[in-house]
Amino acid sequence: MSKKPLRLGTRARLLLRGLRYAPLLPFASIDGWLTVDEAITLYELSRALPHEAPVAVEIGSWQGKSSVCLASGLQGKRQPRLCCIDPFDASGDGESSPTYGERAQRVDGELRRAFEQNLRDAGLHELIDVRQGFSHQQAQHWQGSIDLLFLDGDHSYPSVRQDFEDWAPKVRPGGYLVMHDVVHPVHEGPARVVDELVRRDPTWVEARTVDSMFVARKAMV
Repeated sequence: MSKKPLRLGTRARLLLRGLRYAPLLPFASIDGWLTVDEAITLYELSRALPHEAPVAVEIGSWQGKSSVCLASGLQGKRQPRLCCIDPFDASGDGESSPTYGERAQRVDGELRRAFEQNLRDAGLHELIDVRQGFSHQQAQHWQGSIDLLFLDGDHSYPSVRQDFEDWAPKVRPGGYLVMHDVVHPVHEGPARVVDELVRRDPTWVEARTVDSMFVARKAMV
């Protein structure tokens, strides 16, 4: 009788990558969509940001799965800030909304409360600047440069394009642009924006993909 292949859980797969990734263990128990390699990438990118007052912005936080990874990498720096922008109403593009709505019903209380509790349980809540609302509204009031921008909001093409056009100019030279679900069988918006606006622009260099995630760096001027 042939044996079934051993299926390791997320925590085990994470720790097999090295004990240095133990700070990421809380991400495994938070609802959301993020692979181990994507989680490690967000963690390593945020760790690579300047030690003094680094600023990361996340568009689309859901219940904090990726937020924990970004905040874990910022921990230990001086005056770090992770700004998490989400309407916390389970809205999204046409393909995602039904899934969001179904999963939101399983949450005990409001989505924002669940998000904040997850960050609190991970010991990272003090690093987070939560801004409830839509990203295009928040962009109008944003001041200052961004060291890392993670776009994972509404995946429809018009929304992804607006997020990119609103927020990417705020990334400082040498900073990072990260976009989720660029390699995806259903969502086309992120891939179109990358192909049309990022890969053709010499401003963005060192482009690579990690599972579904796209990473690029803004060139130094």
